[in-house]
Amino acid sequence: MALKVRGVTYDVGMPVIKGGMTRESLSADAVHREMQTITHELHCNAVRITGQDLDRLKMAADIAIHHGLDVWLSPSFHDASEETTSNRIVEAARICEGLRGECSRHIVLVLGCELSIFMAGIIPGKNGLERLALLSDPSRWTEELFALGSPVERLNDFLKQTAIEVRKHFSGPLTYAAGLWEDIDWDVFDFVGIDAYRDANNSSHFRDLIQKYKQIEKPIVVTEFGCCTYVGADSQGSMGWLVIDRESQPWRLNKSITRDENVQAEYLTDMLALFEDEGVKTNDLFCRQ
Repeated sequence: MALKVRGVTYDVGMPVIKGGMTRESLSADAVHREMQTITHELHCNAVRITGQDLDRLKMAADIAIHHGLDVWLSPSFHDASEETTSNRIVEAARICEGLRGECSRHIVLVLGCELSIFMAGIIPGKNGLERLALLSDPSRWTEELFALGSPVERLNDFLKQTAIEVRKHFSGPLTYAAGLWEDIDWDVFDFVGIDAYRDANNSSHFRDLIQKYKQIEKPIVVTEFGCCTYVGADSQGSMGWLVIDRESQPWRLNKSITRDENVQAEYLTDMLALFEDEGVKTNDLFCRQ
């Protein structure tokens, strides 16, 4: 069976870890051109729209709907507190409800992405890189990591309480874009959402990682997957962007690489086949890179 929903992740602008924005400006004309490309050249029927500016998110969603795309609105507020993140997600829920009332397309709200890393408070650290470094180093899993309680329990409490508030304003389906390391209580969501990146560290058991989500008995959504376009990027998975030195002006590569779009194409083809083989074939996949 062919994939039911095919989509890409569309960024309207987020702060990067060491300063600057992924998109300093964004015009309606640019969004129209890119949504047309997503629809007619990439042959997608859905788009996951992510970023921190709610006005940009709504603009992009309106334009995506105009081009016949289903919208998965995925607000992301890097390094914001739990309170700020929850409040702004509720604002996004109101936007989603307005979109539902204006069109016949499917509208889904994604309640954050890998919040244990990108939201302040669950894991200690001033930014995502610091929190990721702590999470990736078991030798540091001491009082520092558990000072505020179990990260797993705190993340699930946050998602549960935010979902309760969101459902007061939005009647459509909800999901969350979980990192493979996050142990999420999916009872409050309509879909299981996973950022399913294969890399050198998990390639030997990647299929097993995907299979475990089938036990939850809810539709599985692959909210992100992909790799960059250079030799060796397939072994880096979601971390391929680290070859860019964002402290330099302008940004430049921090090592010599060989561009190879075939690396990305083969990676995507392999992942699509694996997801379909494992029963994600009637659900949703959003290629990020």
